[in-house]
Amino acid sequence: MKATCKALVRQTWPQLVTFAGYLVAIGMRFPRWFVLLSVLAVVAVVCIVGRQLGPGDERTHSDPFLGAVLVGSGLASIVLTLKWWIVEKEAQLAAGSLLYLAGHAEAPANPALAWTSIVTQWGSCAVFLVIALFWAIRCSRTG
Repeated sequence: MKATCKALVRQTWPQLVTFAGYLVAIGMRFPRWFVLLSVLAVVAVVCIVGRQLGPGDERTHSDPFLGAVLVGSGLASIVLTLKWWIVEKEAQLAAGSLLYLAGHAEAPANPALAWTSIVTQWGSCAVFLVIALFWAIRCSRTG
């Protein structure tokens, strides 16, 4: 188990760091059910990839391009989440209020701002999770 964990960290550290950053960013703003869903998805992905790595296995089991796409989409999701967090802080809105178009008292005066916020935040997070699952499936097939 220890050797498998070391191989996982050695071979996929950029993806693991991206997963950690993503979970921290969404934990600041997203509802608990989505954070829990994301944690479960990330744990599943790490378990799938980890199963493909044997103790002392030095060969790579993933497509480097797909790994880079995963990191890029994760960084984009993190940046977008933090951008909207800053917008909320500057507008003195409650954390996560721009995740929903309706349902909060401090609705922004500009509906386009709310729709842009909703689409970019939820969309980028969903795309990242789909890419992460695709990356894990691809790793399991090449292993």
